[in-house]
Amino acid sequence: MTQSSDLAELRRPTDRLWLRRVRAYPAASIVIVYGIVLVVAVAWSLSAPGEFSFAAPGNLSMLAQQIPITAIVAIGVGLLMISGEFDISTAGSFTLVAFVVATTFGELGWPLPFALAAGLVAALAVGATNGFTTSWLGIPSFIATIGMMFFLRGVIRFISINPQTNMPDSMAFNPSPLFESVMTGQLFGPIYAQLIWLTGIGIAAYLVLNRHQLGNHMFTVGGNRDAATGVGVNVRRTKLIAFMICASTAGFAGVLQATRIHEIEPSFATISGLELKAIAAVVVGGVNLFGGRGTVLGMILGAALIETADNILVLVSAPEIIFKGLLGALIIVAVAFNGLVARRIGASGS
Repeated sequence: MTQSSDLAELRRPTDRLWLRRVRAYPAASIVIVYGIVLVVAVAWSLSAPGEFSFAAPGNLSMLAQQIPITAIVAIGVGLLMISGEFDISTAGSFTLVAFVVATTFGELGWPLPFALAAGLVAALAVGATNGFTTSWLGIPSFIATIGMMFFLRGVIRFISINPQTNMPDSMAFNPSPLFESVMTGQLFGPIYAQLIWLTGIGIAAYLVLNRHQLGNHMFTVGGNRDAATGVGVNVRRTKLIAFMICASTAGFAGVLQATRIHEIEPSFATISGLELKAIAAVVVGGVNLFGGRGTVLGMILGAALIETADNILVLVSAPEIIFKGLLGALIIVAVAFNGLVARRIGASGS
C-alpha cells in the first residue's frame, strides 16, 4: 500500500464522521428543501415574470415583513416543544397582547412603554397559567392550552365588541412615527426592521438553548423527563419558563403585526390558525414533535418555508383550502422523517 493510499484510509473515518454529523443535524433537511424551493421559485419568476411574480420587489417586500413575524412565534413554540409540551393558544396571545397595548395606549392614554409593559404582563400571565395548569395540575398541555385558546377567543371578542353593532370590531393602532420606524420601518430594499428583531430574538434563543443551563434543561426535560428528575433538573420550573417564553414571543409578534398594519383585527380568522402554522413550521424545521431535539435555525427556516409556500399558492391563485391541506401533509411527512432520523441516530449511537 502506497503512502497516499494510507493517508486516504486515515481520512475516511473523519470524512464519514463529518457526513454523519451533517445528516444528524436537525435543520439539515430544511436548509436543503428551502434552498431548492427558493431557487425554483426565483427561476420560475425570472423566466415568466408576467405569470409568476415571486421575484417582484413588491412581493419580496411583503414576504420580508411576514416571515419574521411567523418565525418569532415559531421560536417560542419550538423552545416549548423541545421541552416536551405544546401551546395551542399562541394565536390568542398574538391578538390579546396587541389589544392590551392598543387599548392602554390609545384609549387609556398610557405612555407607550407602559402600554408595552402591560402587554408583556398579559403574555406572561397567559404563559404562566398554561405552565401551572400543565406542570402543577397535571393536565396535558394539549388539553390545557386548547382551553386557554377558547378562553382567549372569548376575551378578545368581548373586549372588541362595538356597542353600536354589538359585534366585534377592529381597533386602530397608531403609535408614534419613531416607534413604528423602530418596530417595522424599512431599512433598505426589501429589508425591514422585523428582520432585525427576528435576528436578535433568534440569537438570544440560540444562546439560551445551546449556551445556557436552561437550554440543557429544556433538552433533558423534553428528551427524558424521568432522567431529568433523576439528575436534579426542576422540571416544573423549566416548563413554566418555556410556556412564558412561548406566550411572550407570540405577543411580541402580535405587536409587530399591529404596528405594521395599524390595526388589530379580532375576527375568527386572526385568533385561530396561527398555532397550526407555528407547529408546522417548527416540525418541518426539524424539532421533534415529542421533545428533546431541535434547532433555532430550523424553526426560522421552517417558518420561512411555510410562508413562502403560502405566498406561492396565492400567486398561482390556488384555493385557500389547498394551503391548509399542505400544512397537514407537511406535518405528517416531517414527523415521519424526524422519527426516522432519530431512530438512525439512536442506532448509530448504540
